[in-house]
Amino acid sequence: MAAAAAASSRRRRRPRGHPNPLFARWLREWRDEAQGTWARGAYDRALRSLSRFPLPLRSGRSAAILQHFGPALCARLDRRLRQHRQEQGLPPTPPPQGRCPDPPPAPPTHRPRRPLPRSGSHALLQVLSQHPEPLPEAELLQEATPLCGHALSPAALGPLLRRGLVQRSGRPPRYTLTPRGRSLAQAPPPPQVQPQRPLAEQEENCAPSPPPCDPQQEFELRPGEFDIVLCADVTEANGPSGGVPALLRSRGVPVLLRRLHVGDFLWVAREKEPPPGHAPRELALDVVVERKSAADLGNSIRDGRYREQKSRLRRSGLRSPVYLLEDPGGGAEPLPLPLPSLRQAAANTQVQDGFFVVHTRDPQDSAEYLGVLGEQLRRRFGGRVLRAWGGAVTGRGPPEPPGTPLRLLPLPRLREGGGKSQAQTVGSVFARQLLQLGGLSGGRAGAVLSRFPTPASLMAALSPSQDPQKCRGVLSALRCGPAQRNLGPSLSGALVRLYGTRGALG
Repeated sequence: MAAAAAASSRRRRRPRGHPNPLFARWLREWRDEAQGTWARGAYDRALRSLSRFPLPLRSGRSAAILQHFGPALCARLDRRLRQHRQEQGLPPTPPPQGRCPDPPPAPPTHRPRRPLPRSGSHALLQVLSQHPEPLPEAELLQEATPLCGHALSPAALGPLLRRGLVQRSGRPPRYTLTPRGRSLAQAPPPPQVQPQRPLAEQEENCAPSPPPCDPQQEFELRPGEFDIVLCADVTEANGPSGGVPALLRSRGVPVLLRRLHVGDFLWVAREKEPPPGHAPRELALDVVVERKSAADLGNSIRDGRYREQKSRLRRSGLRSPVYLLEDPGGGAEPLPLPLPSLRQAAANTQVQDGFFVVHTRDPQDSAEYLGVLGEQLRRRFGGRVLRAWGGAVTGRGPPEPPGTPLRLLPLPRLREGGGKSQAQTVGSVFARQLLQLGGLSGGRAGAVLSRFPTPASLMAALSPSQDPQKCRGVLSALRCGPAQRNLGPSLSGALVRLYGTRGALG
């Protein structure tokens, strides 16, 4: 009895195997082949995401619900899965219901895929191709290291052994190329192409996307010629549950996953019948939503993202930014800042920055709010004539009255005002400097910039030849924000000390 119970206990404690062993094995092989390239990090992140997913996946396309699995990687997994099923004599996997059928499998090739240049596998093949006799492991790794630019471990030989390109013999082990590996190493290199980066957008279609229209070209969309669609940033779909986009889809709301340059959610007017040879043209409606949990809000305040994100929202050119704040549930979630501080930051966002702040209880409540807001936007904009704005991103005036065409920004142009990696001007760098001062909000920094657009102009006004008290008074009397309050002596004194002191600050 005791022996049987012990055996039963051991069976219960036996760890379960990986639910997707083939996908995990192929990702590890591709990661090892990409040693020394930017793609290795992408495969590492995909492997970590796959290891946390507890359910089996039927196809590569079904892995799109996981973080770090873009369309290119999912398509590669599907191709490898088709090849595996052909090798094992298994029938092809039937396409999932409601989806487009997979493209027909490519005809089998007799030559294996060539490793990426500068990768560890490529370097090992090149060294072995120059030595007809078997090479000791240490000597092989030492000669291959300069060809790929990084140190190689014995694990780098694993993919070549599994693919039948290299054979091992003797103890200590020696390595030589198989006939298959030698033909691959001596084959002429393929034409150079730019590496394909992960796609920024995940749309549920099967055909490759045609090129978009020129974002600077002005065009017009009339009622009935467009659909209003919700776009969500790809980071909002993190986790096995799919985040808020999955909750919206469960409510029947279609969602496109994009890599947005500003905000987490926005709505676009998407052309139904695009010009031949072009992708549908899209105009961004003026409502953009930045969603934050209480913990994320506190962390963003501590690391500086809070001000930087609000600054990008303001200069994006979208007229109606919304801050969607999810309140902490019952105080169980540890917060990086005290709750009163978070509430004060939310109030400042609405009063000083002019954003519309919405409080929700949890992600489900946020999804419900976004669904209702989308319906309101469809009723508001669905019957209007929409025109692309071709001027400066922030050069539009107030919204056009009903009955007249509404000018909106083409979606590609949001990068100009809301992108992180845009060209920096002296004024924009100066604004970011000012925002680092404690107590200097966006409205107050804007008031300083309206009077002194560059650091040089402020430093000239605070030069030793000027009266310090007079300069302090000019800064203190600056009108700031919607309430037009004075900047005040405290902040003006800090600016005088920072930009009026010659040499190191004491």
